[in-house]
Amino acid sequence: MEHVVFYPASDGSPAFRRVATLEDAVSLVEHLRNIEGVASVSVHALTEVPLSFRAYYRVEVPAAVPVAVESPVEAPPEIAEAHEFLMEDPALVPEQPVAAGNGHGGAPTSLGFFA
Repeated sequence: MEHVVFYPASDGSPAFRRVATLEDAVSLVEHLRNIEGVASVSVHALTEVPLSFRAYYRVEVPAAVPVAVESPVEAPPEIAEAHEFLMEDPALVPEQPVAAGNGHGGAPTSLGFFA
């Protein structure tokens, strides 16, 4: 496994040297300390970091896309009749649960997206 030895160069700037084995790193540190008088040295092991790739899709909408305006669609006659029938007696309409208000107390509210 490769190792890196970090030490200050003779001009004080940070320097490093890659070596093939830990024994080579120890030999370099001994040389730096005994021959060159460098006391501030650190040794780090270089290990490969495993990577994986995933597909990522980004959807973009061009800024110049015109907004289509649709005319309202009328309900078929049988649905319109059923709606009128249910509106005559509200007790026939089943009660629908709504959002719980996100813990803010008060009456439950719904934005109407899924109601």
